[in-house]
Amino acid sequence: MKLLSFASGTGLLLAASVMAPASTAWAAQSSAYAISADLTTDGGSHVLLAPQLPTSGSTTLGQSYDNPKSASLISKTVRLLPAVLPSPALTVLEQTVATDASGASGVDAVNTKGTSGAATGVVALMLYPPIPVPIQPVASDAVLPRPQPALLVQFSKLKASASYNQVFPGPSQRSGSTHAGSITLSGGLLGLKSLTFSGDIAPNTVAVNTPHLKITLNAQTIPKNPVCDPGTVCPLYRVLETVDTKAILIELTNAPVWGHQVSGDIAIADAQAGQ
Repeated sequence: MKLLSFASGTGLLLAASVMAPASTAWAAQSSAYAISADLTTDGGSHVLLAPQLPTSGSTTLGQSYDNPKSASLISKTVRLLPAVLPSPALTVLEQTVATDASGASGVDAVNTKGTSGAATGVVALMLYPPIPVPIQPVASDAVLPRPQPALLVQFSKLKASASYNQVFPGPSQRSGSTHAGSITLSGGLLGLKSLTFSGDIAPNTVAVNTPHLKITLNAQTIPKNPVCDPGTVCPLYRVLETVDTKAILIELTNAPVWGHQVSGDIAIADAQAGQ
């Protein structure tokens, strides 16, 4: 343990620094949710889809928690321009959805975990209500065009996880993962392309990267503590030791969606852990 010394009159005051076991100084925590969105249309209309099926928990020394949640169905339609009909909209349909936050803290060890997943799901940027398709005459061989979503994300057996572990006095271990039976990306913003991924997804896999659209699979954020040069004063604090995993992160920048420009983020299957 590092000691700090302070001159105090005729004596010397000794004080312990922040090197005490983290379980006594910071609460271990984890959280998860199924999907959230923060979108702005035409630079003005701002809409939020609050985290769906959220769960969280925290623990201090000698405590543990396990907070699972589940839903057979999540069905949401968020109109991006509420005063306009038809309006660009974010639609969400997920089935057999589960989130969980768990953790435990002991005298010399701490571990936390967050998980989020769904059996199947479809997330789309589309026109709402949809434009009706005219009834095709029986004798006609013509194929009538159907409105195409600007973005269509389809997935099955999707699961994201984030884990934090530490055995004192050793360093912490933070990791995240994303597994999918399948992830298919398509829609007008991708042109004629349709992209498919499956299995264990490598961290921060950039599936799409254009001026208007970026899609990252297994998007991971692991903050690092500052590194101090020898002989320099190092601040007596550290960043929170966390890991954040998003199975699918969609970032829009003035994306053309049915005659409007949409910007913002959509996060599918988010899991966090740390202290």
